[in-house]
Amino acid sequence: MENMYIMKVAYDGRHRGFQSQPHGNTVCDYIMDALMECDYSDDKNSIVFHGGRTDKGVSATGNFVIAKLKREPNLPHIYSKLKNKGIWIVGYKKIDEIPKIEYRHYRYILPKLYGFNYDIDLMIQCSKRLIGTHSFHNLSKRDRTKKKSSIRTVYDIKINNYDHCFIIDIIGKSFLWNMVRKIIKVLSEVGMGNKPLNWVDNLLDKNHKEGVPPVPPEGLILVESKTNIDYIYSSYVVNRYKREWMEEYLKRVMKFEVCKNMIELI
Repeated sequence: MENMYIMKVAYDGRHRGFQSQPHGNTVCDYIMDALMECDYSDDKNSIVFHGGRTDKGVSATGNFVIAKLKREPNLPHIYSKLKNKGIWIVGYKKIDEIPKIEYRHYRYILPKLYGFNYDIDLMIQCSKRLIGTHSFHNLSKRDRTKKKSSIRTVYDIKINNYDHCFIIDIIGKSFLWNMVRKIIKVLSEVGMGNKPLNWVDNLLDKNHKEGVPPVPPEGLILVESKTNIDYIYSSYVVNRYKREWMEEYLKRVMKFEVCKNMIELI
């Protein structure tokens, strides 16, 4: 007899997105291959729900999948099949029904243009105008089917200012395709002085149409698809996850400082 399990998933952005696609090589495709290889499932379509769809380049620390499995999963065993693929199932819980998603929390790492002074106060003012319920038709990928409403509610936006980047957290019930990355673009353009503050008011006007390009996906992290689930975590997988990311961090810090010095030395 199969039971439903929710599994908390972290991953980097190397894959062709999160949700299963005909071309394969997505996060869900690799997870299903691992579950089948470990004999937890015989069905390629046993994942019945997930926490949020992310594009290629986007990372996550708190997405989830819900799958029908033959027995309770052993997370270190599954990790052994996902090793070096940039996917970690860090926690799980047996459930009787699909939980309600309370909110989704995204974080964007926005690098600063070297030597440029951003107006953080304008960025904060701009973020406050984006909070609330609005039509985000100009800040999302166009829905040619017109089946989805462009009305969404943003609960909060926090902007933290660091030496080399801004870390921007956006929390909402749900988001349209590319909505978060286009919001970041608006904050960046206003902060750099390329656009006036009232530009955001025009973009939120349901009668105004204007394209806004998204920022690159590589800076985006799905921090959490929040539910009421109290996961059972695997300390082994969590430790492996942190160790592998620390190794990557050290490589990137070295590369960052090389780039910085190459700019400064001439």
